Amino acid sequence: MVKHGKILVPTDFSDASVEALRRACVLARQFPAEVHLLHIIEPAVFFDTDLISISPLDEITEALRRGAEKRLHRQAEMVDMDVSIHLEEAMGEPSRAICTFAAELPADLIVIGRHGVQGALEHLLIGSTAERVVRHAGCSVLVTMPHGFPDVER
Repeated sequence: MVKHGKILVPTDFSDASVEALRRACVLARQFPAEVHLLHIIEPAVFFDTDLISISPLDEITEALRRGAEKRLHRQAEMVDMDVSIHLEEAMGEPSRAICTFAAELPADLIVIGRHGVQGALEHLLIGSTAERVVRHAGCSVLVTMPHGFPDVER
């Protein structure tokens, strides 16, 4: 299961991501592996309006980057093992950037959190990042449920 010794955990800083990181660390101890925590930010884009005054786009992107780095460090400190931190900029769907990063690492496993139940219409129209990663990743993917997610009735 762990050929390269690398487990990737994408994060959006949600409770589901914290749970995914916790479970990845448990697996990393069992299969001696490194844990890599990844957050994808979308760089600030230009939009034209006379109604809003904004800072230069580079400053906005840098502020996003600094904020995300702080949150990545805080999340990594929640577990009792060393975690490598990665921050990537990507336009568009985060799942593509996650799958590309996993292939380049190369990751043996992606552990990603799911945000619980979503409505049928939302699922049909946009799906979820976790589902897209499952569909397109070149390695195994473990989708974790949010902590305290109710058991499905049998």
